[in-house]
This record gives sequence, structure tokens and C-alpha cells, in this order.
Amino acid sequence: MPTSSKARRKIMRMLLAVLLAVVLLGGAERAVYAELPYTTYSGDVNNNWIRTPNAFVPKAVWGGLKNPEDLFITAKDELYVADTGNDRIVQFNLAGQIVRTIPEPDSTEPKAKLRSPEGVFVTEAGEIVVADTGSRRVVVFDPEGRYVREVLAPDSELIPKTFVYAPLKVVVDQRGYMYIVTKGGYQGLLQLAPDGTFAGFFGANKVPTSWMESFKRRFYTEEQLKEEQKRLPGAVTNVAVDAKGFMYTVNKDLKSGQLKRLNFGSVDLLKDHNFAPWLKPLERFSFQDVHVDAHGVMTVAETSEGKIYQYDKYGQLLFIFGTNVVNSEQRLGMFKRMTSIAADSQGNIYIADGELNRIQIMKPTRFGELVHQAAYMDNQGKYEESRPLWEEIHRMNGMYDRAYLGMAKAMYKEGEYQQAMAYFDQAEDKEGYSESFWQVRMNLLLRYFGTGMTVLVLLIIGLIIYRKIRRSYKSRLLADGMPEEKVSIRPEPGEEASREASKEASGSAAGGEVWRAWTEPWRQMFAMLRHPMNGMYDIAESREVRWRFALMFVVLGFVVVIAGKAVVSLLFASQRFGSLDITMEAMTFFLPWLSWVIANYLTGSVMRGEGTFGKVVVVNSYAIAPYVLFLLPVQWLSNVLTLQEGIFYHAAMYGIGIWVFILIFIGSQTVHNYNLKEAIGMMSVSVVTLVCLWVFGFVLIGLLYQATDFVTGFGREVWERVR
Repeated sequence: MPTSSKARRKIMRMLLAVLLAVVLLGGAERAVYAELPYTTYSGDVNNNWIRTPNAFVPKAVWGGLKNPEDLFITAKDELYVADTGNDRIVQFNLAGQIVRTIPEPDSTEPKAKLRSPEGVFVTEAGEIVVADTGSRRVVVFDPEGRYVREVLAPDSELIPKTFVYAPLKVVVDQRGYMYIVTKGGYQGLLQLAPDGTFAGFFGANKVPTSWMESFKRRFYTEEQLKEEQKRLPGAVTNVAVDAKGFMYTVNKDLKSGQLKRLNFGSVDLLKDHNFAPWLKPLERFSFQDVHVDAHGVMTVAETSEGKIYQYDKYGQLLFIFGTNVVNSEQRLGMFKRMTSIAADSQGNIYIADGELNRIQIMKPTRFGELVHQAAYMDNQGKYEESRPLWEEIHRMNGMYDRAYLGMAKAMYKEGEYQQAMAYFDQAEDKEGYSESFWQVRMNLLLRYFGTGMTVLVLLIIGLIIYRKIRRSYKSRLLADGMPEEKVSIRPEPGEEASREASKEASGSAAGGEVWRAWTEPWRQMFAMLRHPMNGMYDIAESREVRWRFALMFVVLGFVVVIAGKAVVSLLFASQRFGSLDITMEAMTFFLPWLSWVIANYLTGSVMRGEGTFGKVVVVNSYAIAPYVLFLLPVQWLSNVLTLQEGIFYHAAMYGIGIWVFILIFIGSQTVHNYNLKEAIGMMSVSVVTLVCLWVFGFVLIGLLYQATDFVTGFGREVWERVR
């Protein structure tokens, strides 16, 4: 019995251990999810990163490689790896098992031997095309892995003498044409015909030119141009081809167009899209490889920060995830030198790490799968079918802008234009908002146009009848012999209001100087708008207009600007009103105005102008009257316009700005008592003075900051030593 009791206790301990192991292993996947070394982001319409739930999580790691440089997955989910350090091509199945190596270890064909191959591609017919970089050739194997032929450097007079034939990557299109990425790659992809003859360079990038470069080319001599440093276009460093035959090139050292989708005419269908707008300049950003799935989703490996980027077929960001190895810490989801990326039919991503000598596999989460499915449907125009998916995505993450956009498109397709406007507003999609608003406005016009026109016509007819009756009554009175001045006709409502206003104004003027002191500046402002020359002269010479009124106009102008940003339509707003920084807005408004006043006064003093500082302040304050009076109504009326009608809004805004500039010019001419020629000269010098003031201000602020930093640091060190 004791022996049996000990056995039972031993069995119980073993069962508890097994149970504990099951619990721990069951929660292992959740632990991996919670302790990922990276954060997943997406982007909004303003190119800001937004944190999202994880779209991909680590699944497995495969080893047994040495410096893997390229991956390729066939339509049958066969994974081929350019195992560069081992001079071979390795085929894996999706279980991570090696199916075969190319060439076979016992191959007796000398030309089948590879030296540091860095690229691999498999055609639809099963041929395996290898960029044998070390041997400076392209090698073709049949589907069984047997050597077929080699493609050496083509012989053509059209190839520059400086061109180096060292294939790095290779793809083959449906016609059998090869597109080869070579070292340097400044000429673009080397295009070879099926027989190996030179067919031209494809997808070359252009040298970016500035206005200074254009100036040099126009006026420099040939000797001077030769002395200038030779500029090269961005190099093509990788290539991929999708199911439709479009070429995708990865490009280096470009401010935009880091990834291009090229048609057969070498035209970039992504329209030179900037894939890193948040980096200026592009100091740490380098795409390494791209994979394009059957739905056009582009998965890109970026080496400098160890991140993986996913974009839809239009170049809109879906996800960013992954990170670099830090302090020799090696965890799943961290990379040291990503060399290639590929994806299978299930959406799993395979990433080759050339320094860690392994392949990491990452699988999509439920959130990632939903986003991809919804994006696929949107790209096919199936907005109604994608709506439930976007709604579920929105429930999972309310900050994901694409969910608002997807639901808005679905609502627009279903005719729910008012709701679509709200969601387009949330997604800040101006084009979608404009189209929805146009539909809402059209529906309102169709519903109420008849009633509105009927009321308008009746009002016009009534007004015409009233005037005819009034004239007829006056004519009868005159015909009866009553003097014209005694004809008593009840005034029209507008005339009566005008008379009452005149009486009140005259009574107030007679009642005290306080009312006059407050109304006179406004009267002069309206007079200036009607007759700028005479009005500015009256303002400059008037004793009624003082500093407090002038400064009040400036403050009122700032209030109007802020109010305008609150009421302007989303279609014409530069940013959300809730995100405004009032301090920055105040500095942006008041500092330029004050700087201009100082520059104008200083220039006038040097150029024998007659204007005092007070008068310069007054005329430049009154010059912003168009802003005070018309800016807010124009921005409020922008809410009845669509994007296509924006020309009216922009014309009105430009008109207000030009009006203000004209008033500033007239005011400066008047206050300094210049003729036209002198005024133009003074304004030009004032602009230069303004620029000098700003430069001096920036330098002074920089010096003060450095001095403050030095004194603070010195004082901190002294305090530490004294303690």
C-alpha cells in the first residue's frame, strides 16, 4: 500500500505538471502578442502615424542559411531562397523543410556551379532564373533544376562603356524578356530579349534639377559645366513583377518615387509618390525589396530602421511594423539586415535577414486580415460588400482612418449622402466630401427649387404692383393740384429705416463727443474703402483716429481670421480648427504686421518720408479693413461650394489680399508724401528691410538661446561642484 500511495502521488504531480504546461503553452501565443518588440502603425490623410492593433505577429523562424539575399514565392507557394553564402538556391516548402537545392550537390555540369547568387526568379513554366552575381551572369535552370543556359553581358554599341554587367536581381515577363538589376543601376533595368540580345534600358530615373542647376546649364560655358560635380540619377536597386506584367522598381536616393509601378511604356502609375513624407531630407530611409500580391498590395522591406511597410495598389499606407535589433537583443519581429521579402497565398510574410542568417515568418492577425479583405473589395469597387468589414474594423480601432473612408464610400454608393459626408469629414477626404455635398445640395435644389422660384416670382410681381400703385396714387394727387412737397406718401420700409437711422445719428452727434469719437473712425474706414486715396489722406491727417482705434482694428482682424478658420468649409481648411495653436496663430498674424510697420517706418525715415511712427501704425492698421469686413463672410459662404467651384472662393481670397496690398501701398505713399515712383522705391526697400529684420531676429534668438544654455549649464556644474 505505501508503494501504491507513492505511485499515486507521483502520478498526481505529473498530471499537475502537464496541466500547468498546457496552461502556459496555451497562453504563450497571447504572451507573444502582448510582448512584441514593435508597435504597429498606419497613416492618416495628413501623413501622421496612427497606432493600430497588431496586423502581423511572428509565426516561425527558419535557419540553415548563410547570407540569404533574395526570396521568391511561386503561385503554388513554393519558396525559393538565394542562399548567397552557400552558393546555391534552396527550395523550401511552407513547413520549413528543404525540398531541394540548385544546383544539386552531385551535379557534374561546371556551368551549373553558382558563385554568390543574389537573385532568383521562377517563371510560370517553372524555369528557375538566377542572378549569379559572383560570376557576372544570369543562369537558367529547368523545372527539375538542370542547367539550361547562361546569359552573359550583351554586346551593343548603345551600352555605355562605364556600364558594369554584374546582375543582382532578375525577373522575366510574360513575353520572356529579362529585366536585370545591375550594380550601380543608374541607367535603369537592363532589358534583354528572349534570345539574350540587348533591348534597351527600362525604368531609368531622372536627375533631379533645381532652379540653380537650370541657371548653370543656361549660362555656364562647357568648361565650367565640366568642373561641376557630375550628378547621377537615383539607382534602381530591386525589381518585382505582378500578375498583370507591371514592373515595380525599388529606387535609392530619391525624395519621391522610392517605389514605382511601371507600365510597358516605363510610365510610373504611382505618379512619383513620396513614400516617406515625414522624413526631410531622406537621411535614414532605404527600401530594400518589394513583394506584390494578387490584389496589388505592396509589402516593402525598409532596412535602415528594420520596418515593414504595406501599401494598397494606389500607394496608400496600410501598416508599418517591425524594428531593428537593439543591443544585440534578438527577438521575433526584430531584424538586423533585411535583404528580401515575400508573401504566400495565405498572407504570411517571409523576411530574409542576411546578417542573422535566417528567415522570419509573420502571420496576419484578425485585424490585419479584415483590413486586407476590406481593401481588396474597395479596390474592386465592392463598397457595399466591404461595409460590414469596415464597421468591424472601426469597432476594433476607432482611430483607423481607412475605416471611416471605407464606410463613407459604402454609404455614398448606397445613396446615404448625408451620412457619407460625416464619415468623409472624419476621414478628411476632401474629394469624397465634395462629391457627397454636391449630391446633398442637388437633392435640396430638386426638392425646393419649384417652391423657391414660385415665392421669388410672387415677391417680384408684388413689388412691381406696389410701385405702380404708389406712382399712380402720387400722380392723382398732383393732378388734383396739391403741391408736390405736400404729397404725403408713406415711405417704403427701407426709406423709413434710413430716416430713423439718420435722426438717431444726428441726435447722437449732437448729444456728445463720446459717440462721435467712436463712430468717426468707422466712418473714415468706409470712406477709405470707397475712395482709397482721399480716405487714406483723411485718416493720416485726422485727429479723431488714434492708436487705440488702430490697434483695435488689428486685434479685430486677428479675431476675424480665427473665426474664419472656425467657419470655413472642410474643403478649403488647411487644418482642423480644434488642432489650431492660438499662440502660433497670434505670432503668425501679429509679428509680420509689426515687422512690416517697423520696416516701413525705418525706410521712410531714411528716405525722407514725412510719416511719424504713429501715423504709419494707423494707416497700416486701416489697410487690413478688407480682412475685417469680408474675410469672415467669404469663408462662411465657402460652405455652399464644392471643390470644383473652389475657384470662386480662391478668387475672393486673392482679391481680398490684393485689396489689402493696394491699401498698404496707398497708405505708405500718402503718409510719407511720396509720388508714385518714390513710393514704389520705398516699398521695395521696405521689403528688403523686413527680410533683414527677420534674419537679424533669428540670429539674435539663436545667440540668446546659446548664451542661456551656456549660463544654465555652467551654473548647474558649479552647483554640482559646490554641493
